Amino acid sequence: MRRFALVLVTVAAAACASDPQYIPGPAVVEVAADPMAPTTATTTVMLPIKPETMADATERAAREATLGVELAYVRVGDLDVSVEWLVKNLTASDARATVKVDGGNQFFYYVPTNFVVDPDEDALPPSLAGGIPMTVPGNGSITGVIREDALREASIDLEAITRGLVNPFAALLNVNEDDPTIPVAAVTIPQDAAAQMIRYDITLESTAHMVLEYTIRVRDHRGIVHRELLAAPVEELVEFMPAEYIPPPPPVM
Repeated sequence: MRRFALVLVTVAAAACASDPQYIPGPAVVEVAADPMAPTTATTTVMLPIKPETMADATERAAREATLGVELAYVRVGDLDVSVEWLVKNLTASDARATVKVDGGNQFFYYVPTNFVVDPDEDALPPSLAGGIPMTVPGNGSITGVIREDALREASIDLEAITRGLVNPFAALLNVNEDDPTIPVAAVTIPQDAAAQMIRYDITLESTAHMVLEYTIRVRDHRGIVHRELLAAPVEELVEFMPAEYIPPPPPVM
């Protein structure tokens, strides 16, 4: 199984805030054919974020004191992220495929299967974004994009599910971007205080032999994405280590 990442980033700069930068190389997620059950493959990309400045840390601490909750360094509104993808069907017959995006912020990452206690009783919650089945023609391809607004909503949903303890079905099946606040750690906070996703788990699911090529596009409004992107020295990046979110057990009746 090959797992690569290609990232296109629009980095905020003094000269021009929309100059694109590219990391060259293949961006392929490949699944083998299995007509009996869907096969999945996933690749993970962590955005290359520079360390927090003292001024930013001071501003964040002041806002934490006002809101009464720990805030992430990278928050909603700092970045606009989208995922452009292309799925190729390497077989001669039409087949179904699904592209999904999950991931994490600096606190937690989301794994839908962790919410399934009894496979015979519990439905699998949706992914944070994507997840719409599509038909890919034999020896053909199909393209699409998971838009900025969808991934902004995904960041808000992730905070609500993890630190807000909201049921994932309730969080993901409702559009929350119009709500002025979200629940986090027993309080409510403005949307722009919610943690931004900085980890992206991109999955291709199919019953046929297919490959997924993708590009992550980031518009950096705060100047916190490293100019050298994934080639940046490790010591010049934040080493985010979000925890896998395990939902608390249901109360005993």
